[in-house]
Amino acid sequence: MLLLLLNSIAVHTVHVLRAAMLAQTRAPLPIRTESPQGPRILLLVNARTNGKTIVSVEMALERTGGRVMRVTERAEAEQLVRRWDPEVMVLLGWSTTTGDWLRHLQFASRQGELPFLVVGNSAGEDREETNAVAALEVGAQAYIPAGMGLGILTAQVCGLLKKLRTQAPAPRLVQEENLCIDLVSLRVWILGQEIHLPRRLFYLLYYFATHPDEVVSNEQIADILWGGKGTYLAPNTLVVKIYRLRKILESAGAKGWLETVHSFGYRFSPPKNG
Repeated sequence: MLLLLLNSIAVHTVHVLRAAMLAQTRAPLPIRTESPQGPRILLLVNARTNGKTIVSVEMALERTGGRVMRVTERAEAEQLVRRWDPEVMVLLGWSTTTGDWLRHLQFASRQGELPFLVVGNSAGEDREETNAVAALEVGAQAYIPAGMGLGILTAQVCGLLKKLRTQAPAPRLVQEENLCIDLVSLRVWILGQEIHLPRRLFYLLYYFATHPDEVVSNEQIADILWGGKGTYLAPNTLVVKIYRLRKILESAGAKGWLETVHSFGYRFSPPKNG
């Protein structure tokens, strides 16, 4: 009986060691990474796309290290273009009306043209070619046919983001001598004095500073504070956040820079050097 027990233990140990050796030699799986400060990627999904394809495309985009916001309605995408300010948009699927909608979207966008790519939706070969031509004519950076492989999509998005980074000026905002926000070192100076902000308030101030003299609604502030996820925030939560930011600004001599616009939201109006 003892010999049978020892033999069983020995066999089990061999299996465990063999599994461990195989795990070490097996190629590592891709890691889904998502950085809160990573590039913002808007994914607009055609309503006819199957769920498995949607998940696969979303995972491929997350491997770029960016934040992916997925929507299925064009109206919702338009709101996010204005409020979330995505760096790249990916369209999963194409229809005959997509081109006209994109022309309207680019005209309405506050930042001008929004770089976008298109992933095919398993149309026939002739139809896929027609869709690709239409997408490229309206300004798509690339058209990736269905079935080509999502590694191509990840590489295309990474390349586009890298190109945008190298073409854009250094990510630093300077409002003459009154305000400086450095997105590289994550530091803020008000009237030459460095101030320290919690992460959420830092990005809220950055948004205010890049949209001076504009009224920012409570809904927009909620999106900024919680990464564009549309999370509901109680009014008191917003009031507390604004109160904290305003007190920090006032302590640095920036009293009155952040104004309350009753029934609308808040407006950031730093003084202009004359």
